Amino acid sequence: MDKNKFVTWIGKSLLKFFVLTLILVYGLVYITEYDNLKPIVSELTAKVITETQAKGGTDQQITQGIIQQCKNTDRLIIPIGDESLTIDCKEVQAKGDAALSQYISEAVSNVILKDYYKDYGCSPTDCIKSLVVDRNTKDMGFVISAQMNQFLKKLIPYLAVGVVLSLFILVYLIRDPLVISKEVGMTLLSAGFPFLFFVLVKYREQLLVSTGILSGKEDFMRSANEFLSGPIYNVTNLYTYMYGIVFAIGAVLAIIGYVGIKKREKDAKISEGSRL
Repeated sequence: MDKNKFVTWIGKSLLKFFVLTLILVYGLVYITEYDNLKPIVSELTAKVITETQAKGGTDQQITQGIIQQCKNTDRLIIPIGDESLTIDCKEVQAKGDAALSQYISEAVSNVILKDYYKDYGCSPTDCIKSLVVDRNTKDMGFVISAQMNQFLKKLIPYLAVGVVLSLFILVYLIRDPLVISKEVGMTLLSAGFPFLFFVLVKYREQLLVSTGILSGKEDFMRSANEFLSGPIYNVTNLYTYMYGIVFAIGAVLAIIGYVGIKKREKDAKISEGSRL
């Protein structure tokens, strides 16, 4: 591999890295916004509680105990960590287990997000290092904090500049517009490949069940249907849309470059033949 090809390969690798990372970080910024994060956490908590109750776990015993206590009082206060959950027993008696599960899921999500605006006293990189390298779990809440959200937002301009610089490297080294179109298109197709995964996840019923590949009764299919709903579904849609745009742009550029190169080669052969 000569020097020019090697630098071109580096440019393509950087372009793919920056595009993939930019989309990932943009999605994480959306997820870690409090107004978006709260319903996601509540939804996940409710699903865990419902699943545990269905299997007859400890949560079911707790809810049954609360229902019994509510027969003797109008209001029940339950401590959860540093927080407390106030249960309106009249509403529980009127709506049954469903209302109680909602109370509990809301309370748990409030506990999880109570430190959302906490100042963790470390820079984002130090906090991440503490979690990943030192495995210090006491600051685990940093991952879903306002501080993390702000850190991710600050990364976006740098990643966007990385995309532009990577494109500049390829344009400067290749120079041929059609080859640039083909190489950039193929790189973006590769970067947008997760789009196919999200399409498979989103349209799993149509692609896997209706075609007979799966019956739809498999445990993992039922779990997927339960998990990928509500706010989680919105996150899936967001990533499908963003990776889909990259995939589509890559496909168009690759086709334009490939067809243009083939046409140019064909015209060159015709021109050479006419001179002979």
